[in-house]
Amino acid sequence: MSACGSSSTNGPVNLNFYSSPDPNGTNLKAAKACSQASGGKYKITFVPLANSADSSRALLVQRLAAHDSDISLMNMDTIWTSEFAAAGWLRPITGAQRAEALQNVLPIVAQGAQYKGKLYVVPLNTNAQLLWYRKDLVPHPPTTWSQMIADAKRLPVSDGLIEEQGQEYEGYTVWFNSLDASAGGQITTTNGTPVLGKPAVVAAQTIKDVATSGRADPSLSTDQEDQGRLSFEAGKAAFMVNWPYVYAAARTDAANSAVTKHVFQNMAWAPYPAIYPNVPGRSSVGGANIGVSVYGPRPDLAEQAAICMTRPKWQNQEAINEGLPPVTINSYANPAVVKAYPFASVLLKQLEHATTRPQTPLYSDVTLAIQQTLHPPAGIKASQDVTNLRSCLKTLQTGGLC
Repeated sequence: MSACGSSSTNGPVNLNFYSSPDPNGTNLKAAKACSQASGGKYKITFVPLANSADSSRALLVQRLAAHDSDISLMNMDTIWTSEFAAAGWLRPITGAQRAEALQNVLPIVAQGAQYKGKLYVVPLNTNAQLLWYRKDLVPHPPTTWSQMIADAKRLPVSDGLIEEQGQEYEGYTVWFNSLDASAGGQITTTNGTPVLGKPAVVAAQTIKDVATSGRADPSLSTDQEDQGRLSFEAGKAAFMVNWPYVYAAARTDAANSAVTKHVFQNMAWAPYPAIYPNVPGRSSVGGANIGVSVYGPRPDLAEQAAICMTRPKWQNQEAINEGLPPVTINSYANPAVVKAYPFASVLLKQLEHATTRPQTPLYSDVTLAIQQTLHPPAGIKASQDVTNLRSCLKTLQTGGLC
């Protein structure tokens, strides 16, 4: 293995891995195993980041901008890649290491790990949203958003709600981006040039249609993933668009609630809802990668460590133990993964139809512009708001402020 070798005469190099808290998780086990397998070359030490992705990003940006040599490895949200790469903070992964880092990796994940054709991060885990529904209320899952609204209206309001992420935060951008891609659109090019067209108008109108359907959760405009999950578990909703972690969460919570137990026993899954019949819906891809800082003591060893920590063994373990979808295609046929993920085949298919969020160094500004322009969901004026958003993104591209 590339992460193995003879012991260093000067002792192992300490590689600080800045990551979200992971006291007993798979990443920590992988770090220990890879440190031992390095033959004394390196030792990976965890440094906890904040629980909030925004706070973690802010801390890393501040320290990398100051060329902080304490950071060797970083657990990075997939949407940070272009920004960090454009700033020159990440070590490009080339040659045999690039091939190893991308071996058997899903194409959409490999795409999101690159910036201008170069690989800048090692894929760690991925994600795509699915449609979750109550099979005791709905015998056949809807395939489109309009069909889901119609199906919900045939049910009592008391248990026929639709759960989505409508708060003014990143989850709202995910919703709009997924709908725009499902309608055949794209928000920006890789250099930030806006390409919002008719699909964006359709996407914005779809959000409003859900919000004003009478079947959206009354708290839609302030809901994130967990609020929707808990409402679904409480038996208030027939439909929920959310990430795969909700399945394991419902299974755990079912032990403490008769209502949640009933919901879990009738919890089914289907592909992300489409905009148009016979055209697959495209969920925004999520997940995390490991980035190698150019300012660490031995970026070459950090690169080896990152590749070691993301091998198929650890991909499978993270899927089973943490409920985080693996990036390697073969993992979706692994019996242990399939047991923990009975929806693995549907998720794999969804990842094949997934879309990235705008891959631009300006992403943090782009997502804020989307959230501010299109919120609240029920107040959307589709054509006007998309025109305003396009104008705002053009201003951002020229260095201005909206």
